[in-house]
Amino acid sequence: MNELPSSLRFADRRGVDPSYNQQGTGQAEDYIDLRELLRACFRQAWVVVLCVIVFAGLAIAYAFSLQPKFTSFATVLLDQDRAALVELISEQQTEALRDGIVQSELEILKSQELALRVVDNLHLVDRPDILDTTASPVAATIGAVKNGLGGLVKSFAGGDPDAPVAAQAEADQLAAMKEKLALRLRGMLTAERMGRSYVLGLSVEATSPELAQEIAKGFVDSYLEFGRAGDAAALDSAVAWLRQRTDDLRQAATDAGRELEQYRIDNGLVSVGTRLLSEQEVSELMSQLILAEAEASAARAVAAHGRDAVAAGPEAALANLASLPSSAPDEAIEQLRSEFLSLSRERSRVAERFGAEHAEVVAIDQRLQSLEGLLFDEVKRRATQAENNADVQTRRVAALREGLDSATKNASADTGAQYELMQLQETAESYKTLYQSALTRLERTVNQLSLPIVDARVLTAPDMPSGASSPQKAKYAAIGIVLGGFLGALIGLVRELTRSALKTSGDVRRALGLPVLASVRRKRLAGWRLPLTGPRRDRALMNGLRSMKVAVDGHTRRSGLRTVAFISARPGEERERLAYEFAEMLAEHGISCLLLDVAQNIRRPQHGHNLVDILDGDAVPSFGELTVAPALALAHLPGGPADSRDPGETAMFAGSERMAEVIAAVSQQAQYIVLDLPAASEGACARAFAEYAQTAILVHRTGRASDREVQALAMTPDWDEKLCGAVLVES
Repeated sequence: MNELPSSLRFADRRGVDPSYNQQGTGQAEDYIDLRELLRACFRQAWVVVLCVIVFAGLAIAYAFSLQPKFTSFATVLLDQDRAALVELISEQQTEALRDGIVQSELEILKSQELALRVVDNLHLVDRPDILDTTASPVAATIGAVKNGLGGLVKSFAGGDPDAPVAAQAEADQLAAMKEKLALRLRGMLTAERMGRSYVLGLSVEATSPELAQEIAKGFVDSYLEFGRAGDAAALDSAVAWLRQRTDDLRQAATDAGRELEQYRIDNGLVSVGTRLLSEQEVSELMSQLILAEAEASAARAVAAHGRDAVAAGPEAALANLASLPSSAPDEAIEQLRSEFLSLSRERSRVAERFGAEHAEVVAIDQRLQSLEGLLFDEVKRRATQAENNADVQTRRVAALREGLDSATKNASADTGAQYELMQLQETAESYKTLYQSALTRLERTVNQLSLPIVDARVLTAPDMPSGASSPQKAKYAAIGIVLGGFLGALIGLVRELTRSALKTSGDVRRALGLPVLASVRRKRLAGWRLPLTGPRRDRALMNGLRSMKVAVDGHTRRSGLRTVAFISARPGEERERLAYEFAEMLAEHGISCLLLDVAQNIRRPQHGHNLVDILDGDAVPSFGELTVAPALALAHLPGGPADSRDPGETAMFAGSERMAEVIAAVSQQAQYIVLDLPAASEGACARAFAEYAQTAILVHRTGRASDREVQALAMTPDWDEKLCGAVLVES
């Protein structure tokens, strides 16, 4: 008795991690398969090569149809050294060359004004046709279409397209022609800065080498002339303005000086040097008062000392006499002092020798008392003199204070007039300073006018082109190759993306990596549903069925019960027919086989049993009760009842233990279980029964499902390791 193998419950995915799930598949789809892209490029290589050849040929032909042009090149140096020389000679500060100045010079080269100068210098008005160029085929076609549409519009508007335009004035026509020629010259000119240097490069593209050199030389000469004329005009304007400014400032300074002197006369303000007389008087009185107060303080101190000396008496007269000043030297007093000192020493000597009672000592004492009286009289005289001097100094300080108060009052009366006088003086000095500055600037500017030095010079003169610079045929060929390759790759990509299905065995092996077990033809029957027994098969179908059995046996690699599932991406791919033919072929060779018709597309057997009713509680039939013919070991069990064509009803019981028990019971005598599963596009029923299959065969009908759908089905983790091959049904 056969038992349900464990592989029927858990898929035997060889080489696959059990933790692998649908999320892993979704994440893998976020990456681009470079090998697949390379294979697609190789498949569509002929399209890319064809587009490259066609576009390269068209580009080269277009390049040959263009009129050749020649380029003359020249360079101009913005000479900072010469500008520094001007600054050194004229002592006028010039602005350093900065990036903004270099960009400004570039814009001057490209300006309409400079182009008009070139038109005048080269007399292009007399030969306007020299700048005409042959239009390219594309431009000529567009111009013809525009002219035709313009004439058509004018004809519908009722006007005459050939009617001449009203003639303009001759001056207006000449100006318009100059503007047009200047615009053409600007289109022929290319100017740029050479790196970060002060060199400007300009190139002119024309239809002949001589014309290119002539126009380039005209631009260089006009640029230098424009610079010189601009500098001269700027300097002339500056000189005129400075002269007018100098005259105005001189007149303003003169008027301010006159107003200042008139104000002094009107207000009686007499100044000595830079200060008013009243200010000087107050200043001098203040200085005298300070000195007088100092002298009065000293005199009062001497008088106080004299009073102290008189109060000390005759005994201290000699000591105080030296500290009291005298108005003049007194020799008599000096003799008295000397005599007093001499007698004092003599008394000390005599008293020490003969005693204090000696007559000579008494005589000396009397003489000393007489001298002390005389000295004390001198002290009193000097004290009286000091008192008189202190009184004089005090009266002098009082007089100076009165004089200072009077002078201060007089100066205060002139305060308002003095402030106004200061304002007038400042105004006069300001105008005088401005006048001197303007006069100095005028002299420097006039000196610079005499220096014929420009701040630009030609570094490279315009050359004579030796060959045509355009069209560059190699560049056009490269552009054609790139465009052709891009368009070819785009067409190839569209072809790859719009491929409807896998059509050949090579496509199947390439896209799925599976061997093609058989290639069979589609069986065309109107409104057919597979019978339980069919006619004899052709040789090709039999060989395909045998290949399927060999692949199934090789993939399972085990004895006992084998389960094989037939799957497809979409319905109508004859999956059910091949499943039944495979099961019938096994039964005809004596191999018992159970056909589980989950898709319910095969004609129902007469026994009336189905898998859903059995799962709901009906008795489990034996293998013999499910056979379709007595002499054929083929048991057929539909998935659902006859009134239900929904495979999803069967899929609801796929994961139950009851399902495993029922399949094990009905397949006890079977050696093969063939599962006919619904298409992947019809829902998840096929995935629900994937765990019961040991191996699977993918059926694909050409033109039915796209390669993406088939690849998605084959790469599903439920079938990835179980697929043993594919069957290709030709439409």
